[in-house]
Parts: sequence; structure tokens; C-alpha cells
Amino acid sequence: MKGWKFGMILVEVCERTGEEVCELVELYALDNENEYGMWCRARIMSPDELEIAHADVQRDGINRWFYENGTFTYEVDEEMREPQWNWEPND
Repeated sequence: MKGWKFGMILVEVCERTGEEVCELVELYALDNENEYGMWCRARIMSPDELEIAHADVQRDGINRWFYENGTFTYEVDEEMREPQWNWEPND
């Protein structure tokens, strides 16, 4: 295991249409059990990285663990001046 991979995480399901909204992220392993418990927004810097991201998402599909085990909110980061998804685990 390399400690991180690209992933597509489910962040919201539209109540009206049932459409799933996903975010491309970098998933990070917190331990040696192959569990990816932390994420940040993906930073694709080259065509090679885009191919790796595509292969990771094709292999793993949509990650639903964060959606099923926490709550996402959509906020604007005041420092970076861009919207982002924040996640808090369920109790």
C-alpha cells in the first residue's frame, strides 16, 4: 500500500431527484489495515496523474463510507476563497 490513492467519494444525494453528487479526492491511509480514513480535495497536476486518478476510481468505484458515517457541509473557505466540502463523523 502506498499510503494514499485517488478516490471518488459520495458527498450528497439530491432529495428531489436522487442524483448523487461526488467529489474527486485524495484518500489517505491512517494505519496499516488498508483503511483510508482521511481525505482532501484532489490536486491533479499532470496528464499522468489524471490517468492514475481515472484508474483508481475505475478500480474502486464510488466510496460511500464517508457519506454513510458522517455529515458533509458545503462551505466557502475564507482563506482560499473557494467552496469546499467539510465532513464531520457521526457520533
